[in-house]
Amino acid sequence: MRTLMMSAIAAVVLAMPAMAEEKAMDHGKLAGQKMMDHSKMDHGPMAKPVEASGVGVINSVDREKGTINITHEPMPELGWPTMTMDMPVTKRVDLGAVKPGDQVDFKVKLGRDKQYRVMEMEAVK
Repeated sequence: MRTLMMSAIAAVVLAMPAMAEEKAMDHGKLAGQKMMDHSKMDHGPMAKPVEASGVGVINSVDREKGTINITHEPMPELGWPTMTMDMPVTKRVDLGAVKPGDQVDFKVKLGRDKQYRVMEMEAVK
């Protein structure tokens, strides 16, 4: 057991200079080396934004379920085309302030459950 512990400590001590060098390394041009080209790095799929704004027309309001049915214009931030959809609303949204046929400005926010909800909405005057 003691030998195993001593080996583990030795491995950590021997690795420390390499870890410190990597941490201190900048990605600029080092003597005799080319500068790293970050433009060709694959960063994977880009995440969608957590919040976005939109404009739409209310088709129906379900106060009991806390949802609206809305036909909204394209929302490029989310990659959403013009579409009609049912959207849940947060408790902050006053569903008594809108009715079918109203044009509205609204904001959606992505919840922890990965579902967008209307967090702000007001009729366009």
